[in-house]
Amino acid sequence: MSQSIVADTNEDISALVDAWCDRRAIGPLRIILSCYPLVNNLTDDWDALASGLKAIRVKHSHHLEQGEMDTVARLQHLAEAIVYR
Repeated sequence: MSQSIVADTNEDISALVDAWCDRRAIGPLRIILSCYPLVNNLTDDWDALASGLKAIRVKHSHHLEQGEMDTVARLQHLAEAIVYR
């Protein structure tokens, strides 16, 4: 897997976490921090990340701004593509 994919993913998730911390969006934070950061970049990590991002979209979309929702969806699809390639 490309290091740039991992770096870009880390950068995007870090930006989401920062924004959610600033707004005290506890629901999305609770989910993302259970599956991020990726420990070893193996399939299990990416699967947990995909599941966490999906849970955020389903359960906490009301806490997300439109740009954040787009980022969460894009990252979820990326993680799923890595798992199921």
